[in-house]
Amino acid sequence: VPVDVDPDTYCIDPSAVEAAIGPKTRAIMPVHMAGQMCDMDALGKLSADSGVPLIQDAAHAHGARWRGQKVGELGSVAAFSFQNGKLMTAGEGGAVLFPDAEMYERGLVRHSCGRPRTDRGYFHRTSGSNFRLNEFSASVLRAQLARLDGQITTREQRWPVLSRLLAEIPGVVPQSHDDRGDRNPHYM
Repeated sequence: VPVDVDPDTYCIDPSAVEAAIGPKTRAIMPVHMAGQMCDMDALGKLSADSGVPLIQDAAHAHGARWRGQKVGELGSVAAFSFQNGKLMTAGEGGAVLFPDAEMYERGLVRHSCGRPRTDRGYFHRTSGSNFRLNEFSASVLRAQLARLDGQITTREQRWPVLSRLLAEIPGVVPQSHDDRGDRNPHYM
């Protein structure tokens, strides 16, 4: 069920999420939009109170932080994209971070054609697919990871200038900043 976003941050509005949760709701999926992280305090509480899992779309949030915690350290699943237009790219591919070992193992089986890591006899436990990133793409990403922090610092230094210039254009309202998001990679 799509819900509205906060007009200042362009991120999902937690009050709209709360109003939309019903008996068929299976997950809350916030998109950290253009580097600005969603209100993870409110969404985390809503997830805990309702029992509905939180799955973060972090495709725009490589290197982002919320109250000093990186996007993948917030206690829920976080999915990243490495498509060719992202902050870190390998042409295609992605990564999923899990909050605990049990969820990681379940995800690993799904990404490996339904087979656990120790399987050598092709005994599939469940349905799955081949979602494995190749070694060359992984090495490209590893090199980019070493540069990510410096690139984010540059974007954060330049954002006030770009934001001010954008605001001078009639009808353009630059994305605002939630101070709890203390590291914003300013994607796009």
